[in-house]
Amino acid sequence: MADPKLTDVEGIGPKTADRLKTLGIDSVKALAAAPAELIATVPGFFASRAVAVKTAATELAGKVQSAAVASRPAAAKAGTKPTPSTKKPAIGKTTSVKKKAKKNELKKKQKKAREKKKAAEAKKLAKKKAKVKAAEKKKAEKKAAKKSADKKKRKKARAKKPTDTKKTAKKKIAKAKSKKKSPKKK
Repeated sequence: MADPKLTDVEGIGPKTADRLKTLGIDSVKALAAAPAELIATVPGFFASRAVAVKTAATELAGKVQSAAVASRPAAAKAGTKPTPSTKKPAIGKTTSVKKKAKKNELKKKQKKAREKKKAAEAKKLAKKKAKVKAAEKKKAEKKAAKKSADKKKRKKARAKKPTDTKKTAKKKIAKAKSKKKSPKKK
């Protein structure tokens, strides 16, 4: 059985496959081996979808492996030494170096993704703070305008109040004199 493509995994289309390839996940086996946290960094993914896709990839990879075991020659199944044609190549230094390089590249991509996510969150937080600050400033301006308007109203009201004019002063004096002239009752 040929190796399945990323798009053979349930929940992965061509666009998602391209996004996964940018993270260094280019096969079903790599997807099954990748941590769910890395898969969750793909745009449009979240933790539960990442776990579901990883599980589907693991199942698909397991089916491919079991099909490969079933198609092996009978001698290989019986536990005899594999023939030179079915013998696995020895893993040399170049293969392990490539794996390490790929692993390091994957770590760098993960780190970049985390940093990008943190930067986006910081930007969001800064926007939110700016909105709150603007709202507070607007509220303070409204309060100051209202206070100023109230002050003007009070000033107008005081100006309309009758003050002691000459007429009222004369009336007060006349009243005071009349009190003095009236005899006291005993």
